[in-house]
Amino acid sequence: MAGLEFMGQVPFRDICMTTLVRDKQGRKMSKSLGNGIDPLEVVDEYGADSLKFTLAFMYTSTQDILIDKESFKLGTKFANKVWNASRYLLMNLEGRTLLDPKTIPLTDADRWIFHRLNEATKLVRTSVEGYRFNDAATAVYEFFWNDFCDWYVEITKSALNSADPKVKDGAVTLLLSILEESLRLMHPFLSFITEEIYQKIPVHDKFLITAKYPEVDPSRESPEAASRFQALQELVRLIRTLRSEFTIGQEKKLRVHVKLEPGFAAADFFRERQDIAKLLANLGDISFSDGKPAGTGTITLVGSGFEAFVFVKEAIDVAQLVAKFEKEIAKDSQFAQRTKAKLTSGGFAAQAPADIVAREREKLEETERRVNKMREYVKELSD
Repeated sequence: MAGLEFMGQVPFRDICMTTLVRDKQGRKMSKSLGNGIDPLEVVDEYGADSLKFTLAFMYTSTQDILIDKESFKLGTKFANKVWNASRYLLMNLEGRTLLDPKTIPLTDADRWIFHRLNEATKLVRTSVEGYRFNDAATAVYEFFWNDFCDWYVEITKSALNSADPKVKDGAVTLLLSILEESLRLMHPFLSFITEEIYQKIPVHDKFLITAKYPEVDPSRESPEAASRFQALQELVRLIRTLRSEFTIGQEKKLRVHVKLEPGFAAADFFRERQDIAKLLANLGDISFSDGKPAGTGTITLVGSGFEAFVFVKEAIDVAQLVAKFEKEIAKDSQFAQRTKAKLTSGGFAAQAPADIVAREREKLEETERRVNKMREYVKELSD
């Protein structure tokens, strides 16, 4: 009414109704229970950015939010990640000459990160317009932490350590360009820390809050390059998972042979950028062909369009590892038998809530998959 009276226009047209914010036990927050959370205390302990990002990340339009003070560590960890990654990039600016990003020849890794930034921008914009704030917060989190920090920054370390100044200048320029745009993308969710970092980068507008928000750029669409890079990511993830399952330390470099299937679109990229696989999977040697390697002592990892044969026997105590797997197989098999008996008994399946029954079925399926996987490992190690 006041808006119409004094401004001659409707002050707002949409109203976003949130669900209830409850404590971790699902109870409403109240003075009598003493389970309320004072936002000012959260700001003092974790920061205003952590408060805003965590609530946006946990927001849902259909379910109540269960939260306690510990929950805000999520926002704190993300803010620290943004700060530390930005600090690392700014440290590498010394002695560098920034170029025009448009003049730098792009590799497939560069095309992939710009493609992913474009996808994140698209998702954030559509999510905010649809009041899906959790989807928007997840999009900036996934892009900056996973795509940018865990993959792209790691890949560019070789360029930053290059003896060629032009290679260093190009790498720093692209990193800074992506950082600057990422800060603009994250600003609504981490307002204070992004503004602080923004003022420290050499190329920026006066204030981040008044800078133009990122827009989707069709010229950045590069599905072919993204597909090739994602295939290489799959290879690295498979090897990393195997290293974890076999408890092979990072100090041991693995030898890998990759069999490339006929017509595999990323075959040339795998060969050309084997340095990425070596760096991110900590490999001593990697080779490629259209056939299996000679000899034994390998574990086979199957990917989309390729098979990776990892020479694990060179890095492990076979007898000790087989004994460990057999012990875990026995333990998990007993758990699977108990869970299966519970699910097949009429009482539990009929009387328990549907979501609990579904979770038990998922546990059983996951356990059976793990047992089958370990049995296959034991078989291959015993050959």
